[in-house]
Amino acid sequence: MHHVMPSPLTGRRRPAAPSVVVLLLALLLGLPGTAAHAEAPLRDLEGDVTDVAGVLDDAGLEQVQASLDELAEQTSYQLFVVYVERFDGTDGRAWADQTANNARLGPDDLLLAVATEDRLYGMSVDQNVALDDDQLDVVRDAAVDELRDDDWAGATVAAVDAVLAQTTVDEPDTSGLPLGWLVAAGGLVLVVVVVLVVRSRRRDRDLTSRGAEAARSRSGRQVDPLAGLDLDELRRRTGSALVAVDDAVRSSAQELAFAEAEFGVDATRDFAAVLDTAREQVAAAFALRGSVTDVPGGVDPAHEHAVLRDVVGRCAAASAALEAQARAFDDLRALQSRAPQVLDEAAARSDELEARIEVTRSVLSGLTRTYPATALASVTGNPDQAATLIAGARAAVEAGRAALGRRTKGVAVAEARAAQAALDQAGSLLDAVDSADRNLAHAATSLDKAVASVTQDLVDADRLAPDEPVVRAAAAEARQAAAQAQDARDGGDPLAALSRLAIAEAALDATLAPLRQQAESDARARALVRDVLGRVDVRLRTTQDFVTTRRGAVGAEARGLLAEATRLAGEAAGQTDPHAALGTAQQAERVADAAAAAAHADAEAWSARQAGPSRSHGTRSPGLGGMVLGGILLDSVLSGGGRGRRPSAPRGYGGARGMGASRGRARGGRGGGAGRGRRSGGGRF
Repeated sequence: MHHVMPSPLTGRRRPAAPSVVVLLLALLLGLPGTAAHAEAPLRDLEGDVTDVAGVLDDAGLEQVQASLDELAEQTSYQLFVVYVERFDGTDGRAWADQTANNARLGPDDLLLAVATEDRLYGMSVDQNVALDDDQLDVVRDAAVDELRDDDWAGATVAAVDAVLAQTTVDEPDTSGLPLGWLVAAGGLVLVVVVVLVVRSRRRDRDLTSRGAEAARSRSGRQVDPLAGLDLDELRRRTGSALVAVDDAVRSSAQELAFAEAEFGVDATRDFAAVLDTAREQVAAAFALRGSVTDVPGGVDPAHEHAVLRDVVGRCAAASAALEAQARAFDDLRALQSRAPQVLDEAAARSDELEARIEVTRSVLSGLTRTYPATALASVTGNPDQAATLIAGARAAVEAGRAALGRRTKGVAVAEARAAQAALDQAGSLLDAVDSADRNLAHAATSLDKAVASVTQDLVDADRLAPDEPVVRAAAAEARQAAAQAQDARDGGDPLAALSRLAIAEAALDATLAPLRQQAESDARARALVRDVLGRVDVRLRTTQDFVTTRRGAVGAEARGLLAEATRLAGEAAGQTDPHAALGTAQQAERVADAAAAAAHADAEAWSARQAGPSRSHGTRSPGLGGMVLGGILLDSVLSGGGRGRRPSAPRGYGGARGMGASRGRARGGRGGGAGRGRRSGGGRF
């Protein structure tokens, strides 16, 4: 019993689509079997999908049909796919050609044949099909990659996606519109044309990445897809990858021009830089390929294989660089279309955050009654700073609404994003106070554990080396640290007490290490590393919040120390020697403390300068100082956008589902007779 899926709209004609290259992929896959049935070339095709081998379940059949419908909806081509067990002793390409001729397929019809037991494939397309050999190779690679994993449905879906990825969209036809109307609505038409062109150039990239990502998800493997290819196949794939990425760069250059017209040069500056880098990568990839392919007498095959894999990798990197900037323009367009709603949302969020300020002040007031000022230095000014940022956000909302009234949507978008950034920082400031409450409470409860730990060290010191000067000195510092921890229970700084205890305990441990069993010493060192890194993490997070919300004031020294402390913490976490890790972790803690001190000093210096006499002749609007301190610049919020990429396809494409669109082309549209000339290909996979 086999499945036949008829075309859902037999008897109807598809609307004309852009003139594009179409492929015919006939794929044959075979696994050894003792009872496999050999099929002679079919006399006719009763539907889009003929599953004689019975390899498609209901879900796979639905997936394949949806993909074929999408191809028919978006192009002028129709793909037929046949699954059999064996090809009756013929090769795949001959079997596919004979079936295509028997079924009288026309110039726009493609045939994909798969023999699941022979592990052969064949493909047949009309000799007048618009796809060139390189494009057909891309389609073939996409399907064969899935067949090698026995993904029968995925092979058809990947082939369709590869065809769609090489399809363009026709320019809008405005020839029938009155000239006067075009002049009156010229601005709107320009925007529509720009959006259509941008979307048409994006579609092939989205289809390509969609298929590749689906293939990776199905396989679940992280392997070099090119390592197992023979040299001839790798050469062919390298050529396809270079062509694809070169096309992507050219299309991205055109899209950049559209984006500059739509958003301005400042908003597209980052993408322009990425595009320049991609051009350099592509040029280097072409040169690298030439270094092994244009050498008289050739080069060592192993060396050429490695170089060509590098070339494909460079192509992928260039495509990835373009893709990394791909969504920012979409976000800007979406924000532009809903700027009024975004401004309203920002106004509502301003009210919500403002209501939290008094609650946060109360929490902070309670903390000041429990802990000294040094323990709260990172969050003392947070409520005031949050209030300033909220005021700035409200001003930005009003400015944005005014810009909408003037029909300057670009300015409205800038103000909306500035308001969002200010409110995000205000929320972080208020959250930091709540976090400080939790962190200090946790530190206070940890004091007893820390004192107990160092007390055990003191017992060991008295027992193992009562007269050793170095040990006695370390023990004396440990006892003083323990005394400070006791005082911290009654209103001291628990974090500072814990830090001193950890340093003292580490020093004492170092003197006792030769006197203890190595295993015990290592275990204790690991526990200390965890404790120290936990405190470092708290210090780094609080300092990071401090710098982020005051980045207009904090300078390079504090930022550099913060980065170094983060690096040291990561290094400590990865060290296998617990004593070396402990030393690194303690260094990270010292550097983190220095970073916090430097950041506070910068902020205090900035505040002192702001409190002095004004050097300008103007007046500063309410909230502007806080927004400058927070590092929010209204005229540059759009500078992160980038757009455009056409990913290269060094491997093939995976099983993204089709759109499930209706098919509008009847099988009656076939125009070929028996014996019509076909372009064929195939082989073993």
